[in-house]
Amino acid sequence: MMNSDFIERVRELAPEGVNHIVEVAFGANIEADAELLALDGSIASYATDNTAPPIPYWPLAFKNGRLFLLGSDDFSQEAKTAAAHAINDALQAGWAGFEIAERLPLEDIAAAHEMIEHPAKRGRVILIIGS
Repeated sequence: MMNSDFIERVRELAPEGVNHIVEVAFGANIEADAELLALDGSIASYATDNTAPPIPYWPLAFKNGRLFLLGSDDFSQEAKTAAAHAINDALQAGWAGFEIAERLPLEDIAAAHEMIEHPAKRGRVILIIGS
């Protein structure tokens, strides 16, 4: 569950609520997400810590909230390819919203996996494929 300091800080930045939330811990955060969601907002989640979390129906209904539950295995190959190209374009343009902890060649994939399981630095572990 998100602490009240976090909720207060988000409210200072977005007093009308957050329009779109991407959630990776649906069960742990759905109460706070429902509280922070703006009118007509959406929550898209692709992971949860609880396979059967309670959903705060009325807080979401009164905000006309939309839930999108996404399984990455269920996206078409075209959608996955388009997303990969969009991320690459954003990174090449200098997007700072994707913090990278390490860049490793593909042959170091086992080490990359270990870094993800036991993070020592903030950010993503990126595999470099090809030159």
